[in-house]
Amino acid sequence: MTKRIALYTRVSTAHQNDSMQLDELRSLCERSNWQIVSEYREKISGTKSVDERAALKSLLDDARKRRFDKVVVWSVDRLGRSMVHLTSVLQELHDLNINIYAYKQALDTETHMGRMFWQIMGIFAEMENNLRKERQMAGIRKAQERGVKFGRPSKINGAVSQSVKLLRERGMSIRKIARQLEIGVGSVYKILEAA
Repeated sequence: MTKRIALYTRVSTAHQNDSMQLDELRSLCERSNWQIVSEYREKISGTKSVDERAALKSLLDDARKRRFDKVVVWSVDRLGRSMVHLTSVLQELHDLNINIYAYKQALDTETHMGRMFWQIMGIFAEMENNLRKERQMAGIRKAQERGVKFGRPSKINGAVSQSVKLLRERGMSIRKIARQLEIGVGSVYKILEAA
């Protein structure tokens, strides 16, 4: 019986492209005589939950409808960088008798060893993500020590503060002031509280 396959690809940022992943996975399916019935593609961080990942959520919805027998991904970390997310996806697919094949690691959950290695790879993916976060935070702290400012530049200056006060004295509502000066309602409150 020919296996019905769902391909899942994910890249983290808009400037990345999943075409290489797709080409390799399509070739694998052709060599294996697997029939691709669906492709799910998304550009979002792997640290996001299933509910925040539309393509993954759609894949799981179709899995519940038994539209395919196996999910083929480029790598373990494409499904999730968090062990919690990865194991929840793996468990749901396992409960539905749907297997996963990770091309880069050649892991197949149809085998006992494949299931065990899949979970181990998920642990390493989570560890790598945590190390990356720690390095990022260390870099941000160093930059802040050098005086680098993060976040959006503030539109609030002396002229804007004066305009807020003047418009409020004239009886204009907080929301109208914010809309007219193109600043947030919270900024209007802060300016008025400081006055």
